[in-house]
Amino acid sequence: LPVLRCCRRGGGAVFSSACSPQHTCTNATTPIVRQRAHLSRWPQPLVRMRRTRPFSSARPLVVDADDDDDGAGPSVQVIRGGEAVLLRFPAGSTEAVAETTMFDAAWLWSNCPSGVLPDSGQRTRTPGQFPGWRIASAIILDAESALSGSANSEASSSGVLPIPPPPPGSAHPILGNNLFRGVVPQSSPSSSAEQQKLLRVVWDAAANSRANDDKDAADQSMYPSRSYFDVRWLQQWQCDDLALARRRRRSEVTTAISIPNINKYDTDSGLFEVDYNDIVAALGEESSWDDESRRSRNTDCGLFALLRSMFTDGASLVTNVPCIDGSGTSVSPVEVVGKAIGGGRLSHGALYGDIFHVKSIPSAHNIAYTSHDLAPHQDLAYYESPPGIQLLHCVGVSPTLVGGESLLIDCMAAAERLRHLAPDYFRTLATFPATFLKQRDGACMTYQRPHIVLKENADGSGGDCIDREIVSVNWSPPFEGPVCIGQDRVRSYYKAYAAFEYMVDNSLPMPPPPDHLLSREEIRRFASHARENTWEYQLQPGQMLVFNNKRMLHGRRGFVDHKEGGSQEVEQREQDEGGTKPIRHLVGAYTNIDDTLCQYRVLLQEMGKAAGAPASSIPNVG
Repeated sequence: LPVLRCCRRGGGAVFSSACSPQHTCTNATTPIVRQRAHLSRWPQPLVRMRRTRPFSSARPLVVDADDDDDGAGPSVQVIRGGEAVLLRFPAGSTEAVAETTMFDAAWLWSNCPSGVLPDSGQRTRTPGQFPGWRIASAIILDAESALSGSANSEASSSGVLPIPPPPPGSAHPILGNNLFRGVVPQSSPSSSAEQQKLLRVVWDAAANSRANDDKDAADQSMYPSRSYFDVRWLQQWQCDDLALARRRRRSEVTTAISIPNINKYDTDSGLFEVDYNDIVAALGEESSWDDESRRSRNTDCGLFALLRSMFTDGASLVTNVPCIDGSGTSVSPVEVVGKAIGGGRLSHGALYGDIFHVKSIPSAHNIAYTSHDLAPHQDLAYYESPPGIQLLHCVGVSPTLVGGESLLIDCMAAAERLRHLAPDYFRTLATFPATFLKQRDGACMTYQRPHIVLKENADGSGGDCIDREIVSVNWSPPFEGPVCIGQDRVRSYYKAYAAFEYMVDNSLPMPPPPDHLLSREEIRRFASHARENTWEYQLQPGQMLVFNNKRMLHGRRGFVDHKEGGSQEVEQREQDEGGTKPIRHLVGAYTNIDDTLCQYRVLLQEMGKAAGAPASSIPNVG
């Protein structure tokens, strides 16, 4: 095994080809990354560092990149007497959301790569364990310079080098051994470090008496004298006001991206359409849901396209689906697709089963199992954690059916529009909790939450709700109970409720009753949103509607059977004929939002399509 130099002062370490990507030098010198046995030399440093003034609380350290760089690269400055650093990112960088941003010493210490287990990603330190250290100095250097050890010659215990860098979107500051297996192509540290920039922080540990007293026994992962951070990783985790505002613009749902206004899909339905066979081709054997079997197949397929369009637009349509309802021993296609996007499992099957059938039946215990109008709503809003995704597969429609069109409307976009049209109504729906319930024989579920749920401000204060980001909407009129608020506030709540109801339900009467709580002018203003933004489409056999239940309200027009030239109530006809052949038959299922998001994010990483930002860049994931 080769002996590799660790620093200018000498010393060496023995390495094995089976070593982990991270290594802390045992000679208390510059940290290095363990190399494979066949690498015989270290690359030369790419940048020249210079110190413009010594560290002091009054005169901060300023470190620039190469002298010939003209300030184009990142730079760092120690501020507040060592309690923080100020990072300047390259002008015009597509990932930087602000020219400069501050990172507190406590934040850097608790997110140091030395405090993360490379195999599991779990942390070995907590914010409460921060020893109160100040930053003695900080510098920006190339990863190759850190590898070679030429950027630093003073003896010191060292932290872990994040080389290669963590993939875009990672919350871990290191790549680790098994954290992102199959995500980042394998390469030698020297080749992956050609363009990588690191922030090196040297801690002023002398101010911490506990560290001095326990210096020999201290855990080096808890008390390294240096920490190293990938600069691009720090860019994506900026949390200043400008960064948070840009992140909000990427994630917040508005009318501009709701389905009727997309205008980019040349399909009969107006939705992004995915062929069922392309989804099945990505799965191989239907039982192969494990990570290894999925990675071994081509993931650039219908499965990823389905997830991307569903989380971007709110809904997708799967076509060419076999018209199998799953009865007997056959496997329902809705189960195949549901398990594909849900990590191998369906969810929320306690009340209606993992697979349920939507068709009109006599004495139905759910309005969905009738032929009546079904107002736009979310399913299972009475759960603490309602389903994230719903699938509805059309397996049969009678040629004599009249009505029954499926409806979708983006409730997140509607809530954002209400904020601008009627701030007081918006504030009311974001303040008072509604009651959602399911109470019948064999079921008793209730849950209270506001119709509009807002994100807390970054500073921890609630602030005026009119300015906070919308993270979820809860709306399910058929499954609501008495609202528990003071009677002196009932009228204001009902007015706000009526305003939003007109914004999401275009079947409400126009003009309204003469003594309605809202004026006719108000109703016309609110109702125009529903008229302009409701998606309406008659599902055909072989089509499967897949939509985000946390973002999209769904409903249905009432329907009748025009059999032999006449009109007949569907429930009565199906009762007379034994219900053996429903004139409108959908097969449904749910998946958990967390499991489905996990599938999508893993595919984003594996395919290299991550946007280089935290997961909040996915429109409304709640």
